[in-house]
Amino acid sequence: MDRLSYSEEYRQLQKKLSEMEKENTLLRKKIEEKDWLWDRRLTAFQTINVGMIIFDENGVIRDINTCLCDVFNLKVEQVVGRNITHFLHQKERSMIRKHINNLKNISGLARSVLPLTVHNKLHYFEAMTSRLPFEMGFVTIIKNITEEIEKEREKEEKQILYNEFFTEVLDGIVLWKETGQIIAANASALKIFESTKEQLLTSKISDYIYKKDKRYAEIVMNLYHQKENREELMFLMPNGQKKILEFTTKLHSVEGLNMSIFRNVTERYKMEEELRESKAMFENIFEEVFDGIIIWDQHYKIIDMNKAAERLLSKSKECLIGLNLLSILPSAKSIGEDIKPKLVNVKEDGQNRGLYTVKFPNKREYTQLEYRNKFNIYSGLSITTLRDITENAVLEEQLRKSSTLNVVGELAAGIAHEIRNPMTALKGFIQLLETDVASRENEMYFSVIKSELTRIESIINEFLLLAKPQAVKKVKSDLTQIMNETIELLHAQAVLQNVQFKKHYDKAIPMVYCEPNQMKKVFINIIKNAIEVLVDGGEIEVSIELKEDYFHIAIRDNGKGMSKEKLARIGEPFYTTKEKGTGLGLLVSYQIMEDHQGKVTVESELGIGTTFHLQLPIQRTE
Repeated sequence: MDRLSYSEEYRQLQKKLSEMEKENTLLRKKIEEKDWLWDRRLTAFQTINVGMIIFDENGVIRDINTCLCDVFNLKVEQVVGRNITHFLHQKERSMIRKHINNLKNISGLARSVLPLTVHNKLHYFEAMTSRLPFEMGFVTIIKNITEEIEKEREKEEKQILYNEFFTEVLDGIVLWKETGQIIAANASALKIFESTKEQLLTSKISDYIYKKDKRYAEIVMNLYHQKENREELMFLMPNGQKKILEFTTKLHSVEGLNMSIFRNVTERYKMEEELRESKAMFENIFEEVFDGIIIWDQHYKIIDMNKAAERLLSKSKECLIGLNLLSILPSAKSIGEDIKPKLVNVKEDGQNRGLYTVKFPNKREYTQLEYRNKFNIYSGLSITTLRDITENAVLEEQLRKSSTLNVVGELAAGIAHEIRNPMTALKGFIQLLETDVASRENEMYFSVIKSELTRIESIINEFLLLAKPQAVKKVKSDLTQIMNETIELLHAQAVLQNVQFKKHYDKAIPMVYCEPNQMKKVFINIIKNAIEVLVDGGEIEVSIELKEDYFHIAIRDNGKGMSKEKLARIGEPFYTTKEKGTGLGLLVSYQIMEDHQGKVTVESELGIGTTFHLQLPIQRTE
């Protein structure tokens, strides 16, 4: 019995041992499976591409993966066993300690964003923390979300900026759909369109267009073709006010909506229109003013000039702009009348003025100009004005001569009257004496006396001609015949002086109405003076040319010529260069030409000779 009982116990014990071995085998398998799973977890922990860290409740690091070590530029062996705060900046340690204390109370997954300084630059990390089993501490997955945070912040800043811009900008901003319906508008737009927000949001932009014409249609077409534009149009506001608005439109600009920015340019447009009108007015005044105006810079370069200046200089604006003013102005008649020294000195004086007598290349006579120079009138530009006073100077000279002629005429009338009566008596008694005294010895004396009395009578007649202009009876005459008769009359005197005549007449010179004897007197006076000047002989060239509306008669000698001072006094009463001259011959000739509405001008140059130019208007009827 005891033996049986012992065997039974042994069998039971073996059975238990067998069961225990099975349990041990199963336990070893489970342990091996757990070790394999743990190895896989450790491998994943190290190879995952997000940062992971395992730490206890005091913040001591138990493990860390290489991904997180790379972020902080550390090695695993340098980190494990150290407190997390050891690797942080002083100002960030208290934040992390507080964060670890808060983790002690979590039951699930805790999410937070931690700002940490890495490599002297602030970064933002998203931390997802979970408690480990068996009081093993905490595991945290850390992801660098700095880029996302910065983008979100930039987006928020842009949104704030856009909101501020939309509400505070002075220009009107309108957002509208493809249908034209207005969706949003800022306060400036409400002010520009003279509308309430309710009115504007129930309207279309096209409702405010004043005139939907061809130009409006082109603007719309161009907008949908180019997707953006910038234009100006007239708009009609609800209160009846018209405004010119400048607008910039861009399609699909804000969240699929079209945006138009409006600016009221009505006042600017009016100002620009006034400026354009003012500019046009001043340009017209500048161009049409009678005085010549030349604008030049600090280097005397011509910047602009008006039409009057073009006429005075006989050159177009296009040819002169850009040239040096000093180089294009001819030298004056005398040094005292030259404008160039005044132009040079105006930089110091500020302004100056004077007279400028000059002969331009394409003009035969001198032109007398009154000029004014003013330096730096605007932005480095200076101005010169030129006024042609030639006609005024001629009128003044004519007035002076006329006054002199009046005095001479009154004096001549008195002298002629007082001399003529005794002269008549003298001529009568001389004729009586000549018949009574019939002696050859006295015949020569009587001849001289009668010749001199005839000369005195001729002078008296000239006096009377000046004192009382004769009625001119013009008849149809041939100028060439009158000139030929004059030359024939003076031929003998010319031969004695060894003077030769040269004649140049245009063919088919027409007949003209004039007083032939007076014209002959003019020719005689001028040709006779030319013969007397040619003491050593010479040539006198006579020409008659037919111009468009006058005859040009030129009498030219190759004598000694005259100085400018003598030339200026030609034609004055009693002025003569001859020893026995009276100074009345040319004066009478000038008077005769004036009676025929003609003109006399004289050119002379020392050592070359003198030329008288006679202009006689063509009179084809009596």
